[in-house]
Amino acid sequence: MTATHNDGDSLSDKRTAPMKSESQATELGPLEFLALLGGNPVLLKRLESGERLQVATPFGYPGRYGPVAVHFTPYRDKAGSADMPSVRISDGGDLLKSLDQQGMDLAVDMILSKTVFHVVKEVERANLAGGQVYIDSKVDAVPADTWRLLQLIVEVIGLRHSKYKDALLRLSRRQEGPDLIDWGNH
Repeated sequence: MTATHNDGDSLSDKRTAPMKSESQATELGPLEFLALLGGNPVLLKRLESGERLQVATPFGYPGRYGPVAVHFTPYRDKAGSADMPSVRISDGGDLLKSLDQQGMDLAVDMILSKTVFHVVKEVERANLAGGQVYIDSKVDAVPADTWRLLQLIVEVIGLRHSKYKDALLRLSRRQEGPDLIDWGNH
């Protein structure tokens, strides 16, 4: 099964276009994904040869957005180094779309925007560009960096819950606090 590549992916200045000209990514099944996370040399060789992969993980976004998908896009540095290609491991833009669907628009809510930015920046080599959260990795580090990206996605999803919890705490404090307006409780 194949899935089309989102041509809206932004490529940073240090990257060239994906290694293969095909616009399809190979969809991995659950067992292949587990093998990739375990460092399966055959799957890592596929990335090294420039094959684009993606997988729908067993994790899901809140609401009706669907499963968390991870996209693996190999590329070579513009310097044309002869060593292994790098791999961009990304959410494909789904994380920010999911937040928006939950009423958490980063363009409107500056506190949330800054919080998401800082959460992303706390993870080594993670970044946010073109609507995607991603980690640029070397092929041999893909298993560990995939786990790091998944943890990052879960942490950002968790911001939704902390925001609601904070709002509920503020509401409960108002109800328990003194009546500052004095509505006639004489």
